[in-house]
Amino acid sequence: MPRPQLTIRSLLVLVAVVGFGLSYFSNLIRMRAAESELTRLRQEVGFLDGSEANEIAAVRVPAEEPLTWRTRIRVPRGQAYRLAYSAIWAEATAGPDWFAAQPIPAGESTVTIRVIKDPRDDRWKITSIIRHADGIARIGTTLPDEISEIFRGTHDVMSTGVGKQTVTCPVGQSLRILDERYFSGSSLLLYGDSGPRENLVGVYAELQPDIGPLPRP
Repeated sequence: MPRPQLTIRSLLVLVAVVGFGLSYFSNLIRMRAAESELTRLRQEVGFLDGSEANEIAAVRVPAEEPLTWRTRIRVPRGQAYRLAYSAIWAEATAGPDWFAAQPIPAGESTVTIRVIKDPRDDRWKITSIIRHADGIARIGTTLPDEISEIFRGTHDVMSTGVGKQTVTCPVGQSLRILDERYFSGSSLLLYGDSGPRENLVGVYAELQPDIGPLPRP
């Protein structure tokens, strides 16, 4: 029986196929490594995924400073929104007692909420800073001693706000971007629809349609 002969042409084809195969698998491994690295970097910087024209969107941005929370948000054009913030959820109420609010410009912004001692008057305050391509807006509220004392101590914290994955909701609805609940002493969780059983100190921030006065619990 004659032995099959490997011609130069067949050898070249075989070498080309093997080369293409090795190149494909090498590129596949590099692509997966790059995708993994891209995912890690997006989580580090708080990458905001795409959203529809009729949606608002938000994602948590890691913050290294203590008592500092950052969120990247997107509001479509033609929709008036505001950022409301608070540090107290009163007992038996449906939501936080909003201290103040500031308008959110259309497009992407970075929201920074901080609890900090103001060196100008040595008073503890909760502040909101909105960074946008058009500029920076700041607002702050002085905290009562009984609230600032909790932030200065060590307590269990439960976070139920926006996380590292982009969250969206339809325009016209509110989106709670920060919900950091500090539990001290006998503080209790929410109970059904009646709200907390006692005043619940925390850091609360919400994107709300900018319509009318701030909602009260």
